[in-house]
Amino acid sequence: MPVDSQLERPLPSNLDAERSILGAVLLDNNALNTAIESLKAEDFFLPQHRHVFTQMIALADAQQAIDLVTLTEELHRRGELEASGGAPYLASLVDGVPRVSNVEHYARIVKEKAILRNLIHATHSIQQRALEGEEGADAILDNAESSIFALAEDRVKAGLLPIKDIVRDNFDRLEKASPAFRLVMANSISSSPACSLPSSSFSRRALHREKRPWR
Repeated sequence: MPVDSQLERPLPSNLDAERSILGAVLLDNNALNTAIESLKAEDFFLPQHRHVFTQMIALADAQQAIDLVTLTEELHRRGELEASGGAPYLASLVDGVPRVSNVEHYARIVKEKAILRNLIHATHSIQQRALEGEEGADAILDNAESSIFALAEDRVKAGLLPIKDIVRDNFDRLEKASPAFRLVMANSISSSPACSLPSSSFSRRALHREKRPWR
């Protein structure tokens, strides 16, 4: 399992939830409609799961049934069968699926883990830019806000949390994960009660963005 090089801990993931989603789709193709409401292929942690999910969507778009035969054949035709874990692994996906009706719950778990991983990557990128000091604080802040609000918007679209909670949660995590980011954010302090945010963790530009309607 990939490990975060700075924290020396495995990146957030839930492989059981990922496998359960793929297995549920094989058992009931309608489960794919529920999964794609909030998930993209890149939200899956394992590369083989991304391959499988992508091909499931392709089969659905072609109005073909999604089962072990069609999935295996199409992955083989594209030269991606081994990269997807091989035929035995695909067959194992349907084993032990708790409940097909729980796909929405599994999708929420996978999405949360994907956002956490992206947050970690964004935080490290911000920290690295701040430590290198090749850009001004304003440029680093603008990039930080853009990165975090992109994650927040993704989470809103997935229907996970209200925007106010997302903003507060993400900036708290950034401060905890990146000491360098705290120093940068200290140059742009705001204490607006509108979002109930700690004054040390939100910039004026971020406050203005939080009030804008999300697309």
